[in-house]
Amino acid sequence: MQLVEQLGYDSLWLGDSQLLWRETYVLLGCAAVLTQRVYLGIGVTNPVTRHPTVTASAMLTLQEASGGRALLGVGVGSTAVRTLGQQPVSRRALAEWIALLRALWTGEAVATASGTWRLTFGAPGGHPPILIAGRGPKMLRLAGQIGDGAILAGVGCAGATLRGMLEAVRAGRAAAGEPARLFRTYLHVPAAVHADRRLAYEAVRPQVAVALLMPHWPLSAAAEEARAKLRASYDYYQHMSRQARWAEVIPDEIVPDFALAGTPAECVAQLRGLLALGFDEITLIPYAVEGGTRAEMIAALMRDVVAPSRAA
Repeated sequence: MQLVEQLGYDSLWLGDSQLLWRETYVLLGCAAVLTQRVYLGIGVTNPVTRHPTVTASAMLTLQEASGGRALLGVGVGSTAVRTLGQQPVSRRALAEWIALLRALWTGEAVATASGTWRLTFGAPGGHPPILIAGRGPKMLRLAGQIGDGAILAGVGCAGATLRGMLEAVRAGRAAAGEPARLFRTYLHVPAAVHADRRLAYEAVRPQVAVALLMPHWPLSAAAEEARAKLRASYDYYQHMSRQARWAEVIPDEIVPDFALAGTPAECVAQLRGLLALGFDEITLIPYAVEGGTRAEMIAALMRDVVAPSRAA
């Protein structure tokens, strides 16, 4: 956490999947104490494993503890839900959950089917932004309509796909009729850089597998073939794991479409292309190469990719 801030990154994001990773809110609370500048995001939580009153309390506490640096990423549910054998919620249910959060944050009494709820330390203003994660056009349109931002996650780096996704967000914003409302777009993309392209590609294959599972946009013939093999064997308990054997079915040729990976020069070119699309933030999900550590990759991405791209 401190390394991320010391190196000059703008934000620190942690996932929320209770059976795969350590508890997000505990770690983000630690981050609020150990850092002073970076924004602290949960990317992303969901309405199934997190009751709205729990999320409202946890995020408002984090916002207070961090001095206003909290970011709430939300979605319909992925591994946190599927590892329990449950299903994601509908877009309508997500929208209702978000409305409850905002109402609770005001501190006013909120009437629900289960009774009246009130967050005793809630007050108007000062709550964290709600950023809605999505892949398909309908979810991204919803993000534009009701979110404070949109997170494009699990979709990769293909320019045509990303332009289509951003257009869906813009359509949602236009439908909301609030062009002056503060709104930010985020791209969460797996990343690995190394002088040996093979090592970088191997590092990100698990995340490429995630992107292939449920595509909402056209795929190449090679990507479709890899997807068919993945769907027959995907194990959510091996989500994003480098040890997962199914990652071997992903050919090199499709990796750059779904991850920022390769040599330093290749990664810089990729990142510049993504920046040109107009995202407010590009979040790099660091994958350590074989024999390396995540901390080393975080440092390498700043030194070899982010810093040169900023200088340009």
